[in-house]
Amino acid sequence: MNKVEEFLAVATQFKLGHLVTESPHKDTTRLSQLAQSEPSSALKMLHQVDILALESLKSKVSEIFQLSVEIQKVLERGDKVFLAGCGATGRLSLVLETLSLQMDHYKGQIISFMAGGDFALIRSVESFEDHASYGARQLMGLGFTDGDLLLAITEGGETPFVIGACNQAADTSSQSPWFLYCNPDSALIGLKRCREVLENSHIKKLNLTCGPMALTGSTRMQASSVQMFAAGLALLHHWKSASELGAKLDSFLDFHLHTDVTLIDPFVLAEAQDHEKNILTTYKSHKDLAISVLTDTTERAPTFSQPGFENDFFPAKISPIYLSVQGTHAASEAWQALLSRRARCLDWSDLPTKVNEDIFMGFDISEKAIQRRSGSVVEIDLTQAGIGLKRDGLSVTIPVFSADPLFVHMTLKMTLNMLSTTMMGCRGFYLDNIMTWVRPSNYKLIDRATRYVQTLALRRGVSIGYEAGVKLVIEMMEREPSSAVVMRVLEEQGIKI
Repeated sequence: MNKVEEFLAVATQFKLGHLVTESPHKDTTRLSQLAQSEPSSALKMLHQVDILALESLKSKVSEIFQLSVEIQKVLERGDKVFLAGCGATGRLSLVLETLSLQMDHYKGQIISFMAGGDFALIRSVESFEDHASYGARQLMGLGFTDGDLLLAITEGGETPFVIGACNQAADTSSQSPWFLYCNPDSALIGLKRCREVLENSHIKKLNLTCGPMALTGSTRMQASSVQMFAAGLALLHHWKSASELGAKLDSFLDFHLHTDVTLIDPFVLAEAQDHEKNILTTYKSHKDLAISVLTDTTERAPTFSQPGFENDFFPAKISPIYLSVQGTHAASEAWQALLSRRARCLDWSDLPTKVNEDIFMGFDISEKAIQRRSGSVVEIDLTQAGIGLKRDGLSVTIPVFSADPLFVHMTLKMTLNMLSTTMMGCRGFYLDNIMTWVRPSNYKLIDRATRYVQTLALRRGVSIGYEAGVKLVIEMMEREPSSAVVMRVLEEQGIKI
């Protein structure tokens, strides 16, 4: 059975076009055109979608407070809270653990993991998220036991890895796990793996549906922001009441509603010019901000089919973007500073790719990254006034709601998401609001790429059936794995973009 046949045999469980998180946003159909002609207007458009998404949390205040109370009880009795995710939700989970360590908040009792281990912070481990058993295996390998609490976080609510971890937690602990997701139950119940979670009375659910993404299917943006904020509010603070939590949320939203996001417009244009000229960019980050900078810079690779971070152990193209942690001079020192702990990598003998700690340290994000890479440097610092950005004579300070690390990192995440998305739009790496450069590296992404081929073709008067689209996408991926698969399929079909 070839890969096309393998996918089609299980395709009904991965056809996700009906999900809200996979739907085009009605307000962003001109996003690519604005990014190229009026970047400041594109930034405003993205900012508005962020605000609308975060406002959805207002109706969830009582549930977030309930989760916060349960977390507090677990931590106070000496048990542990685990967070699990995959891709963007895995990274946000690791961000929250790092913040807990920086804040000395129940140190050692909050443990996060993502599909593929810490290695996947930078580069996804092929098809790892498709295996529910891997989620259960990673959870138990970290010492999860009775009394512990798991927050299983998945943007779409259908990721097998996260579902596997959640089901395992429900079987292992008397403490009910919480399942956090961003699609209506009615859209998920038809998928068997989702039904197992949604109908399990021992699993508590926090539905955080927040609407379509600004860039279709790019859940690294609004969905992960909403989930990071909800989980962070519950995990990192002890609220006296739901009303106190709600008031803080309202104040944060009001602050960001009046933030001038066009402040970063010159940085968008400067980086777009560098990208066009193949000039490398390295983000030199304050150590306390570095994990959120890493998140945005590494997520550009799968979203826009860019070369991922170079690794000393892998022959690969040099990444147009990289990270350097200020004040560090070796990979191990840099990772310790970024994570506030030692890296946790997988050393499973049955994995086709090595993702252990030795290989992970090949991603040298110390200041040596600047020494070995010529090009531009963007400095990101904490200042009394907010988050400072500097490069090539440009300087701006992004105001923050408060010095509290969660609020700082929320602002940084959304700022960098807007910057990178607008910048890649300037460069033509999506069309309208469709990710034309998505890399179909797992079943979920094969379905997504196929739907994008169908959508863009149909807009131009050409109908392509689903099975035919799958065959075209997979064959192109196998033949040209580093190419813009969606665009190349359309080109080979003679469809003009």
